[in-house]
Amino acid sequence: MLERNRHSRIKIGLEESLATAPHTRPAASKPPADRHLWQITPARDLIILLLVAVSVRLLYTLREIFVPLLIALILAYIFNPLVTWLERKWRWPRLLTVSLVVAVVVLGASVLLAWLGPLLAAQLTDLIRRLPEYLRTLAANYNFDVSQIESMIRQYQINPQQILAHVFQTTGRAVGFVTTVLGVASYVVFSVALVLIYFFFLCWGFNRAVHALEKYLPQSRKGRILQIVRQMDEAVGAFLRGRLVIAVIIGSVLSVGWFFAGVPYWFFLGMATGLLNIVPYLSVLTWPIAVLLKYVDSLTTGQSLSVLSVFVWPSVVYMAVQLLDNWVLTPWIQSGQTNLNAATIIVVVFIGAALAGVLGMLLAIPLAACIKILLEEVFLPQLRRWAAEH
Repeated sequence: MLERNRHSRIKIGLEESLATAPHTRPAASKPPADRHLWQITPARDLIILLLVAVSVRLLYTLREIFVPLLIALILAYIFNPLVTWLERKWRWPRLLTVSLVVAVVVLGASVLLAWLGPLLAAQLTDLIRRLPEYLRTLAANYNFDVSQIESMIRQYQINPQQILAHVFQTTGRAVGFVTTVLGVASYVVFSVALVLIYFFFLCWGFNRAVHALEKYLPQSRKGRILQIVRQMDEAVGAFLRGRLVIAVIIGSVLSVGWFFAGVPYWFFLGMATGLLNIVPYLSVLTWPIAVLLKYVDSLTTGQSLSVLSVFVWPSVVYMAVQLLDNWVLTPWIQSGQTNLNAATIIVVVFIGAALAGVLGMLLAIPLAACIKILLEEVFLPQLRRWAAEH
């Protein structure tokens, strides 16, 4: 009896306190007229979607300004585990560790550019110069007209003597030419410098920014959100870091293999294949090009044609490198997977290329992987519960 009276008094006291302090009621119990828009779940979701859409549209409109920042952010994300590991191992300040990484990357890129850049430029220039000759050889052997194709190629050919003779006819044209060249060169140098500066500061404060963002997550859902974010990080990180490392290995091995197979422009084709290999299934485009160039170059130079030298050996090299990628490099280096099938990858790559060019092709697969994780972890379970209840 005494216990029952005590519970009754507690209940009455709680009701009186709630009646005298209406502001302590939870937001969900408030009448609609007393609630803000962000306290109404459908309105809050709509506001978030609108903000995301406006942000994406703004980034797309100002993409030329944000591209260096986006590239620097991707590089900071890729190198952050390495910087964090070195920071913990050496017990150096993060500022010093990031500075060392930037110095090593810049020095390594400069050495590679000084060593292999001339070879790459020479092969590319020679390929562009000899394309009309290759086309005329094919036309003579297979009887088709190449005049329109040749005119298109000549528009992209560079003859320094003709350009200078044409440009320096008048002072105004000379000034315009120099301004254009300096403008392009300045833009490239300025963009590279911006990427390095952005990368330095983003990589320096990457971990602090991540920890700061965690403070704004709702406590009731923080664990679930962090779990989903970790899944995205595993998929995106494994894809970006793994594909970049694999691209360098594939490009190097394929260049050496095509050199011994006698493929013309072996270094340019090998590096292009490695670059395309960042996007799965895209590197297959250079295989028929290598075989075709080997065939046309043999016709043009009068070399003996054989199926073994023209088709078999370049194809064997390509197939061996692909087996190395699929059975050794990808399982070893790229531990995580995006769990996207081939058809989905091709579609999202085309969409990314249409929206943002080469950078869009690279980012399309990680974005698609994140969207898939969100669908599987958030939206589809809610849709299944809704379907079961109705």
